[in-house]
Order: sequence, then C-alpha cells, then structure tokens
Amino acid sequence: WILRWIPPSYRPYLVLLGGVLTMMSLAIVYSFANMLPYLVSYLHFRVDESITAGSLIWLQTLLSGVPFSMLIGGVVEQSMGGRMGAAIGCALYTGSIAFSSVIIGVSYGWLLFSFGFLPSFGSGIAYNSVLITAQRWFPGRIGFASGVIVAGFGCGTLFIAPLQTLFVNPDHYMTNSEGFFTQEDLLDRVPSLFLVMALFFTILQVMGLILLASPIEDPFEGEDENHTISLLPDSRSSMGVKEMFFSSSFVFLFLTLFFSSCWVQITTGLYKAYGLQFISSDHFLSMVAAVSSIFNCGSRITWGWLADKSSYQKTMVIVSLLASFITWTLPMVKYSESPILFLVSICLLFTCVGGTYSLLPFVSSRLFGPERFGIMYGLVQISLSMAGVISGLFGQYVLPYLGYDRLFLVTGCFPIISFILTSLLHLTPLVRNRTEYMVPTA
Repeated sequence: WILRWIPPSYRPYLVLLGGVLTMMSLAIVYSFANMLPYLVSYLHFRVDESITAGSLIWLQTLLSGVPFSMLIGGVVEQSMGGRMGAAIGCALYTGSIAFSSVIIGVSYGWLLFSFGFLPSFGSGIAYNSVLITAQRWFPGRIGFASGVIVAGFGCGTLFIAPLQTLFVNPDHYMTNSEGFFTQEDLLDRVPSLFLVMALFFTILQVMGLILLASPIEDPFEGEDENHTISLLPDSRSSMGVKEMFFSSSFVFLFLTLFFSSCWVQITTGLYKAYGLQFISSDHFLSMVAAVSSIFNCGSRITWGWLADKSSYQKTMVIVSLLASFITWTLPMVKYSESPILFLVSICLLFTCVGGTYSLLPFVSSRLFGPERFGIMYGLVQISLSMAGVISGLFGQYVLPYLGYDRLFLVTGCFPIISFILTSLLHLTPLVRNRTEYMVPTA
C-alpha cells in the first residue's frame, strides 16, 4: 500500500531498498567468524570441553545453506508472492536465533539445529523470495538488481559484527594461549547475544518487508526495447525444468558454485581464528569483519554492473583467479605479523566473495529465464550444502593435521577449478549458440 502512493518510476528502487534491508538481517553467516571465539569459549567451558574452533565450522556449514531451502523459496514466491515468502523465511530465521539463547546451554548438537539448520532454512526461503522479486522490477538489468540485493546480504556484517563485539566483549578482553576467552562475565553474556541479534534483525525486517512487493505492471513500460536483453534462443522456452536440470550448463554452474563455496566457507569461517594467532586485539579483528563487509557489499554491485556491461565469463574468471591468489598469500601475511596487511587481505578476499555470489544469480537468470529462475537457482544452491559438508570436514579433521597455513594453500585450489569450469561454460549446448552474456562479442 505504500508503493501505490509512490510515482511508478521510483517504485523499483524502493523495492530494492526494502530488499536490501531484509537481506542485511539475513547475513549472520558472514559474522560467524567474528562470533566463533565467543561461541567456542562458552561451549568449551560451560558445555563440552572437547569442543574446538575447528569443530564449530559445522555451524557455518549449516548457516551457509541447507538443501532445498532456496528451492522452496522460489516455489513460495511463485505461489504466494515475494513479500509473503520473505516474511515466512524471516520469522523462522529470527525466531530460531532468539530460541538459541536457551539452547546454547543444553548441547552443541541442539545448537546446530536451532542456530544452524533452522535459521539457514528460513534464510534460504527469504533470500530467494527477495532476489526474485527484485529481478521482476528490473527485467533488463538483472545484473544490477541481483548485485544490489546480494550487496545487502554482504554488508550486514558491517553492523552485526560490531554489535556482537561491543555486547559480548566491551572490556576488550583477550584470549588465552589456546584461543579461548576465560573471563566469566564475558561468557555470561554469550547466551543473551542471540536475543540482541534477534531484536536487531526484527527491526530491519519490519522496515524491509513493508517496501517489498511484486510489480502489477511492467515497471519499465515504454522503455527502449533494446534495453531489455534477450535471455536465450527461442528454443529455450520449450525446455522444461527436468531438461534444464540434466543439461551440461546446469552441471557446470552447479559445480562452479560448489567449488567456489568450498573456498568461501573455509576462508570466511576461519579467518578470525587464524588472525588471533598473531593479532591479540579482538576489537581490531571485529573492525576487520566490519570493514571487509563494505568490500563484500560494494563488490557485489560492482561485479553485477561489470557483468551487465561485459560478460559473466570474463568477470567470473577474474574473480576466481584473484580468489586463489589472495588465499595462497595468507600464510605470508601471518609471518609478516602486520595487522594492516591482514586487513587488506581480508577485504580483498571478501571482494571475491561478493563477486561469486552476485555473478551466479546473474548468469542463472540469463540461462534459465525469469520464470524458471527461482526453481533452477534453488537447485543450483543445493551445492552450498554439499560445499558445507566439505568445509566442515576440512575444519574438523584436516585443519588439526595441516594447520592453517597449509590448509589455505589447499583451499586456494578450489577457485582454480571454478576458473576452468567458467572458461568452458560457453561450450555447453544450452549456451553454445547465444554467448553475448557469457563472452564478449567481437
């Protein structure tokens, strides 16, 4: 009802604003690295002494995505509308986070369910509902719309990480030699952190959902026809979901997101624990999380804009190569013992994270079309859960054996595989005859 009072030309941008506010509240996965030292310290001393930072990577695994949640989000958006889908997802997400204030004192297993599985399931439903709704308002600028929406998801940590640190560790306590906080007053505040975050998320979601709505008319009616980019050859319209699912193009995108997500989840989940090995200031590392979220946010818009102007293939190749290079240089940052160099490296790392998660929705929409995007991208996103299993196994079993330095050297190989897959995507049958969004034209 608010949008009906707004001139039609401004409505798409208000919907984007509502989508960004909603997505900011769903970004807890990117603040997990900042929370990890607090959570592992509480669980280690108050629940189970065998719990370590490596074993908590399973929480990030679940927060990164659970199977079929985004697929369900696409179905709900088509049947009930974007706002209702987002509202259902947000209610499940925020409610389960609040409930975790009680569950954390019970067991780590139950915390995996209340703070891992349930929030991730709700987030997946809301994420896809918001993303699809935004793309409906910008049919000719899908890269821009996708970039702005996922930028909201990326910049949430800018506010969430400082909130976490200021609430749990206002006295600037430091960890012991094993990386644990031992101060009793700090540990006492950890359960209440879930309630504080839930309240903050609720405020953002209420403001965002009020502005979220689906268009009832063409938002750019009368615009130059050349501005709306043809998605695929006409034969694409006759293909069903099953045919697209079994196409080699889908497989390539699925594997690209899988290997890229393995890299994302390992590096973004462990960088703060890694930084604590040579940087003693918890507040500085919280600042790193906040500043890097700006790069995560801004890069999503930038990469989406570059994809609109050039091609998916060209931009994703750059993202993949840069991601590998930064990951391989992290051990040198440790031996330099330079906090500033660590800050720069993590900011560049999150620039590549932003590129990964803005370019995959962009190319999926172009490949599968707006009507099937919700379902097909939901299927592509199942790769996040598979990548989460790999990152969880790496964190719990490979990290103690290899150590952080060698783990990052291995992890840097994952984006190289994504680079190879991206370089070959234009050869798949679904896109072979129409490549202007894949490779630059002569």
